Amino acid sequence: MAILEKGAFAGGTTRKSGGVYWIPGNPVMRAHGLADPRDDALRYMARLAYPDLYSPEAPHLGLVPSQLALLETWVDRGPEIVERLRALGALESTFWPAWDGRPWTDYHADLPENRAPRGRGIVPRRADGSAGDGADLIAALARASEARGIATHLRHAARRLVLDDAGAVVGLEVETPARTLRLRARRGVVFCSGGFAHNPRLVREFLRGVAWGSCEVPTNEGDFVAIAGAAGARLANMKNAAWKQVVLEQVLVFPSIPNGVASIPGDSSLLVNRRGVRVVNEKLNYDQRAQVHFDWDAAESAYGNEFLFMVYDRRTAELFAGTEPVPPRGAVAPEILSAPTLAALGPALDARLAALEPRIPRFRLAPGFAEALERTVARFNGFARRGKDLDFQRGESTHEPDFHGPRREGNGLPNPMLFPLSGRGPYFAVILAAGTYGTRGGPEIDAQARVLGAFGAPIPGLYGAGNCIASPAGGGYFGGGSQLGPGIVFGAIAGEHAARGPAR
Repeated sequence: MAILEKGAFAGGTTRKSGGVYWIPGNPVMRAHGLADPRDDALRYMARLAYPDLYSPEAPHLGLVPSQLALLETWVDRGPEIVERLRALGALESTFWPAWDGRPWTDYHADLPENRAPRGRGIVPRRADGSAGDGADLIAALARASEARGIATHLRHAARRLVLDDAGAVVGLEVETPARTLRLRARRGVVFCSGGFAHNPRLVREFLRGVAWGSCEVPTNEGDFVAIAGAAGARLANMKNAAWKQVVLEQVLVFPSIPNGVASIPGDSSLLVNRRGVRVVNEKLNYDQRAQVHFDWDAAESAYGNEFLFMVYDRRTAELFAGTEPVPPRGAVAPEILSAPTLAALGPALDARLAALEPRIPRFRLAPGFAEALERTVARFNGFARRGKDLDFQRGESTHEPDFHGPRREGNGLPNPMLFPLSGRGPYFAVILAAGTYGTRGGPEIDAQARVLGAFGAPIPGLYGAGNCIASPAGGGYFGGGSQLGPGIVFGAIAGEHAARGPAR
């Protein structure tokens, strides 16, 4: 057995991630007495994965049977696989903690189907008992692999499959800096090669909206889409991604970013569109919040929210310094605009958009932006004083405090996530765009992680897991770890099935 890595270091996007894997009913939950009924977990997942199909009283919950089978496999096998990794000495797990020490909540904790809103997201447990991250996850699995004599070969890029006369996968052609190799695969090839976020053609042709940048590493160019497609694989879920807002001027320089805008920081901050009005609850999770960029303006025949503007005051600049996109104290951040008044902020933003036009589609502020922004801020400030956001219910969902953090100094108002913007400048703004944590489409798999051919039969010897395949989560993002969770589960299943199969 061998592990081939296209990049110069092992672990890809997982290595730079938070290392969270979302597993319903996981052993850490059980050890802490947290119940997670199987059928409720499945209903929660089915509702979010396929909202156009979900029907709780219908057979298969309204889903296509193969779709439900993947969700059932995730739920049924996930806890067992986490426990087996622990027993093998490969990976210890613990809760992913929020700022207050409690387990993070799911991102749709208030849905009636969600009977276990905390604890499904788990992370590697470090030797000192603390919660680890993606680097710890990769390090733990790498140690376990090395201890079993499994080598990792860097700068080995898969280029095409080697098939026998019956169409079974029996090898892999690999490109290295020095030469091209043809490697025999006696029991199968498992791809966990990441998404296609850095393949401009695939992004343009398949995603449901424009993605300007991604947290995926630059080597994630969707290689498996072409490689498996040449062997007859069928594609699915290509329009979906784990969505995240990004700072436009950062991704124009380099589209692979460290982390993106996980949360909109600040109690005295808000998001507005080109008309100067709010369009979303700023404290929603990143996946939900970023999708507002795809709203189509039928009157304008354009994506009116393609770019949004985070507007904030000195209070947020100081109390939330260093929380992306607010720069650390004293840092120079050319993407941040400032103005002495709200009225002056509009012309500054419009001038910046004009300067960016060679690199972005024409997108300018609507007439009357400055006046609308002043009205929007006045309305927001009234909500803050009363503690009730009548437009977007900011601060009312269970998961929002996890992203926002503790109540900040000086905010004694009823809602800790709302505070009036100051009546005096300076004011600040930054341009945000839609991006991704990672794409979630590719070749379709079955419950044994086998890649399916064009007519639904498995391609012998070919397996997939992670972001390179059509995600079992469909269009849903259940909570932190909704990408690594199925990656770990179906990666383990792929290895099991290949090991039990015939040698070719």
